[in-house]
Amino acid sequence: MRITEYLSDSTFKRQIQRNRSQMVKYNDQIASGKRVTKASDDSVSYLSAKLIDEHIRKNEQYQVNANNGLFQARNTQDALDHMQDLLTSFKTLTIQAANESLNAEDRELIASQVASLKEEFVELANSKFNDVYLFAGTNSDQKPFFEDGVAAGGIGTSSTGTPLKVLAGEGVAVETTVTGLDLRDGPEGDLFEIFQSTIDAMNANDTAAIQTSIDKVGGSIAHIAGLSTDIANQINRLDFAVERLEDRIIGQSGEVSRLTDADIVESMLNFQNAQTAYDAVLGIHSTMMQTSLLNYLR
Repeated sequence: MRITEYLSDSTFKRQIQRNRSQMVKYNDQIASGKRVTKASDDSVSYLSAKLIDEHIRKNEQYQVNANNGLFQARNTQDALDHMQDLLTSFKTLTIQAANESLNAEDRELIASQVASLKEEFVELANSKFNDVYLFAGTNSDQKPFFEDGVAAGGIGTSSTGTPLKVLAGEGVAVETTVTGLDLRDGPEGDLFEIFQSTIDAMNANDTAAIQTSIDKVGGSIAHIAGLSTDIANQINRLDFAVERLEDRIIGQSGEVSRLTDADIVESMLNFQNAQTAYDAVLGIHSTMMQTSLLNYLR
């Protein structure tokens, strides 16, 4: 009799514990919206979701990189566009200075205007975005252009020959800036030397040298325009990368949801069934206890 009561009590406790665990499980699913939160819930789904989560985190970082790169590249392009405008004004003034009707004093006045354009150009070449110099190459924490009496055009540079890049995907490195070396070294020669030699020619009232400068300035405009086009292509690459990464993240997040999310309606039904079973076990045990007590009293 003692063995029978012990077995009966043990079975009851196991059933109660099982039903309680089921109720807690489905209640947690309803509260969290998740079917799988640990490996014991579903080891295959849990591990698969973890692997996908790692890919999502990587893609989110690539997306951050690409967006930061876009800001850099767009600011670089803006600076290049303003440079083109300055060079266009430079060419207009050079054509004006080549006019035979002007005298030495007129050309000196134009030379002072060109000198101002040169200063503005240097300022643009030292453009920064978030404390990063856009035309300094990998020396992005140092001002790339500065006055130097022995350098070409009187302007020295600390820029390296390597532009800044961002990693916008697995093995996808995209350039976001232009180096100072690429900026100044055009097909017509050093850009700052062209500025300075033209200024010198105007101050010397040398119309032949001024005439020669016109084509050089035109070539410099084409050079800067080419750099701007190159950056525009990088911007397009980054825009595409951001869109592609967004699609990947959405798709991967959907797969994680498929693997781990709970069907709330199903979880509620399961909770109700577990609760009904729990109440039934309690009722059966209560009846058994009453019967056992009556048998004992008899």
